[in-house]
Amino acid sequence: MDPFFQQPPEAGNRFHTDPTLRLALQWRLPDEVYRAAVPHLERLGELAATVMPPLAERAERNPPRHVTFEPWGRRVDRIEVDDGWLELMRLGQRQGLVALPYEDPYDVHTRIVQAGLINLYDPVSAVADCPLVMTDGAATLLNEHDPALARRYVPRLTAREDAWTSGQWMTERAGGSDVGRTDTRAVADSDGAWSLHGSKWFTSATTSDMALALARPENAQAGSRGLSLFLLELRDQSGGWNGIQVRRLKDKFGTRALPTAELDLIGTRAVPVGGLGDGVRKLAGLLSVARYWASIGGLAGVGHLLALARDYAVKREAFGVRLMDHPIHREWFARIAVVYDAMLVLNLEAAAQMGRVEHGGDGTLARLLVPLTKLACARQGVWAGSELLESFGGAGYVEDTGIPRIFRNLHVNCIWEGTTSVLAHDVLRALKKPEPGEAFIEEIVRRLTVLDDPAGAGVRARIEESLESLVPMINTPREDQARRLAWGMARTFQALLLAEFGQWKWQHYQDSSGITAARLFVSQGLVDAACEEAPEALRTVAFGAAAL
Repeated sequence: MDPFFQQPPEAGNRFHTDPTLRLALQWRLPDEVYRAAVPHLERLGELAATVMPPLAERAERNPPRHVTFEPWGRRVDRIEVDDGWLELMRLGQRQGLVALPYEDPYDVHTRIVQAGLINLYDPVSAVADCPLVMTDGAATLLNEHDPALARRYVPRLTAREDAWTSGQWMTERAGGSDVGRTDTRAVADSDGAWSLHGSKWFTSATTSDMALALARPENAQAGSRGLSLFLLELRDQSGGWNGIQVRRLKDKFGTRALPTAELDLIGTRAVPVGGLGDGVRKLAGLLSVARYWASIGGLAGVGHLLALARDYAVKREAFGVRLMDHPIHREWFARIAVVYDAMLVLNLEAAAQMGRVEHGGDGTLARLLVPLTKLACARQGVWAGSELLESFGGAGYVEDTGIPRIFRNLHVNCIWEGTTSVLAHDVLRALKKPEPGEAFIEEIVRRLTVLDDPAGAGVRARIEESLESLVPMINTPREDQARRLAWGMARTFQALLLAEFGQWKWQHYQDSSGITAARLFVSQGLVDAACEEAPEALRTVAFGAAAL
């Protein structure tokens, strides 16, 4: 008797095999824009299914290496990365993942098309999109705050061939998200230039051509208000490091093909961006772009695993029945798929809001939706990724299937550009002014009025109930409710978007699955119950003996 070998799952070209991605893009884009973008999406989907996976596999198995000294003792601090990783990065650049918003072929809708492309690229890129994220953010920042530097650097950053990439060096040992504790000093040199002195504890994509870094000019005030933003090129005119020493590369849980280093800046030559001062404020546009990319990373990994798991459910039999035909598997899997749908529609909404702002529209709602989208998609991505890993049984836990690698890489999206609590605090800070909260409430109320499908009436009622709970918290934001508030706002907006998407699917295709998805999503609750316990009691439960 021939031995049994399980037929492996295949994701295929996800632009074809992922109905939520394809239909959601069709829903969000005008017909002429969608038709124009389809060839690009199909082409990148095919590259992601065929060319990219072996490159990513090789890059992950050959992580970056730090060569401190050359054989005769001279310090070189050479960072070696696999050629496959570099080719993946160049492929992303050639496909316009950075260039597209600056070429702007689809006007206000360009960011939505970009989001669809990144969704296809990210899961099989070995996180080669990390430098692309920061490059997109750097180009946005320079265009906004320093026209002279923008003229010099943005064409290089947004090229499709021989393009530069940019790093983003903010994190220090004392600071993390609390950048006000930055210790790096900026010293004015006698020739009018500046040099940076300090350490950066977490610098991703350390093989980039340039970087943006926070530093404190001499005699500047303490805290975040005293920081300025500087641009530095990593190499000097001779090709050596520009006053940079590499302490070590990080050994990380995931993103293993990505070079992430601890650096010392020892007289690194740099120029201020937009003059001295306001360094943290200038980062706002870059952070929005980076958070938007991180939200795509969360949902893209899930979309890829979902495609594999759907194919596996057709091929895999248990107890004489295909997995997809087991009722217990079907219901469980539907709840996972609904979360992916909710992540995707929220991300496309954030992309739409960013596109409007970049074309002169009001940014009040985007100020809330971007951190809410990153918070929700990153965290939901880890939950859904864990569930999907389990759906493969033991095979999901075996390294050479590639599934554990995708699951590990999902976690970084919760860390980059602010953890869940940092993002919730950012939402709270935005709500200190009345306009963002008012815009959020008005947007939901306005869009609820056009949900007229009777099948979605129950969903509309649940959204209205959650909004009633949220309004007092939005009007009087409190630190102890920050996470509950942010999560409630994110899930409520996701429910609204799922209902809109479901109504569109029924009207255009007589497909009721979207309304079913919205009902499933709201059945889990949108706003968590309030915590009624006393603060001191919570302190003891949370921290045990350390609280005494």
